[in-house]
This record gives sequence, C-alpha cells and structure tokens, in this order.
Amino acid sequence: MEKKTTYGLRLEQMASLFAMGADAPDIATPKDDDETLRALLREQLMCVEPKGSLLRDTLAMMMDRAAGRPGLSRERPLGEILLQPHSDMNLLEAIKDASKTLSVTLDSQTETALARTVYFAAIAAALVHHDVKITQNSYDVLAESVATLKDKPWMAAELAELFAQAQEICRRRSNET
Repeated sequence: MEKKTTYGLRLEQMASLFAMGADAPDIATPKDDDETLRALLREQLMCVEPKGSLLRDTLAMMMDRAAGRPGLSRERPLGEILLQPHSDMNLLEAIKDASKTLSVTLDSQTETALARTVYFAAIAAALVHHDVKITQNSYDVLAESVATLKDKPWMAAELAELFAQAQEICRRRSNET
C-alpha cells in the first residue's frame, strides 16, 4: 500500500507553506528572541521523554509507531536520532512526516519554526547519513531551504553542520543533472 506523504495538500499549497518562512527574516514572534529559540531547539533535541509539548508528544508517538515498539524512540534523544549515521530510515521518515503535519497545524509560530527545523533536519539526516532523498523537493529547493535554516542565528551548531553537509550534497546532485 502506498503511503500518502502530502496529507491531502496540493503541490502549490506545500510550496507556499514552506516558502512562508524561508524568505522572512525570522519566523518567530517578535517576543521570541534568538536566545529563546536556541534554548527551545536545544531542549527539543536533548529531550528523551516528551514533556507536554504538542511537537514533542506527537513526534514521540509517530517515532514509536515507526519503530514498531512503544518506547523505542524514547530511549534516545531526538538530536541523537537526527545526527547519528546509524539512525533507522523508518524513524527519520516518521520524524519528517510528523514534523510536516505539525508545521501546518500548530498555532504557535515558534513551535511551527521548530517543527520545520526538525522536518528539514530529518530530510538532511537521510541525505547525509544514508544517501537517500526523502522529499519530493528538488535538490535546488532543498539546498535553499537548508541554507536558510543553517544561517538562522538561533540554529544549534550540530544542526547547522548537518544542514551545511546536506546543502553541499544538494549542490553536487543539482549540478549532475
């Protein structure tokens, strides 16, 4: 059975959704400064157990479902799953899918920014660690997206490095075609 990955959204809607935050100087609310976003992202990456955040709760549930064993994804922090080369592809796809869904449903601009970051981090991890592109976005579009995130002042250094590696792979692949 074929998996639906767009959750009923048309291509134009998806492109519009992900373009919304790409060109804006900052997708967070004015009251959230770079340090706040940096702290929230760090908490998201280091946390093993979800603690009441819709983003963390949903990611944990989706990751458990993909892992096929309740609690498996909670044995490792999200950041470790995204940054370790041996992470399971099913888990990375579950993180990508859950983050994509959340990014269109969350009310908080801050959590939406974090969900988009996790979405692109899962895509970048699959590309960098497994040489697999788990998105229908072109390499050019993907390179632009990860470059934008990589340069955010609140970006975690580890994710910025992952995004830089993915950006380089995308540039090479784009030039090959």
